[in-house]
Formats: sequence, C-alpha cells, structure tokens
Amino acid sequence: MSLRDRALRVRILLMDVDGVLTDGKLYYTDSGETLKVFDVRDGLGIKMVQRAGIKTGVISGRDSDALRRRLEELGIDEIHMGRYRKEEVLEEIMKRHRLSPEEVLFMGDDLVDVPVLERVGFPVAVKNAPEEVKKHAVYITRSEGGKGAVREVVELLLKLTR
Repeated sequence: MSLRDRALRVRILLMDVDGVLTDGKLYYTDSGETLKVFDVRDGLGIKMVQRAGIKTGVISGRDSDALRRRLEELGIDEIHMGRYRKEEVLEEIMKRHRLSPEEVLFMGDDLVDVPVLERVGFPVAVKNAPEEVKKHAVYITRSEGGKGAVREVVELLLKLTR
C-alpha cells in the first residue's frame, strides 16, 4: 500500500512523547524537578493537523506536570501518561473513537513502541530510533525526535491528502 493510500485513511495521529515530542533527554534542576524541551514547530504541526480534522493523542510511559501542561496547551485529544502497555491504550482509543488500525498513524522511537507500530496502518519511526524500531515503520523521519519530526510527519500527511 502506498504512503498516500495510508495517509488518506488516517483519522488520528498518536505519538510517544520522550524521543518523539522531546529529544528524549531528561534535564533535572538542583531541586530535582524534571525539565522537558519541546520544539515549537512540532506544536504548530499539531495545530495544523487538528485544523485538518485529524485527532491527536499521546501514549507515554512517563508522567510529568510540565508534559501535561504542554499537551493541554496544544489541545491534544487523547492524553495517556504513565502507561507502559501502549498496545492496550491503543485498543482503548480505537474502541472509543470507533477506529480501525488502518485509521491510526503512530510515531515511536524505541522498542516499547514496537507493539503499537506493528498494529497501526501508518507506523512512523523517528530518524534516531534504533534499527529494530525502524524495521516496523513505513516512514522514517529525516528529523530527529524533539527536533521537528512531528511537524515533518504532519506536513507529509497533509501533502499526501490534498
């Protein structure tokens, strides 16, 4: 199936967070607070895909106040944090929105994402993902996670569906 055929079916864009929306690094302050860095281009890309009528969501094993604040600012439809069995969350989301796997685009960067990448119709890996993860993707970004990879995928998706 071509990328265009896959793109035309997408109704929701789901993402991992660390390594996809961020560079995957954890920054700690002297007081022990965790800091995350987000690329504003990715945020604008999320708003663009939402305006095109595509829902958005994140599935992350980690949880933080900073992350929750950023996701709420972006108006992310599905926020699932502290969830390590991502394939279970995927099933919940698909059931709630009455979606088939072919209607889901998922962006991942590490081995924990493979079960979801294997299940969805448009699996994407970021450039700096391990080779084992990339094997399960139909598209590998030119940008690294946290450095515009989400924006790149949104632009590709919108271009393919025009």
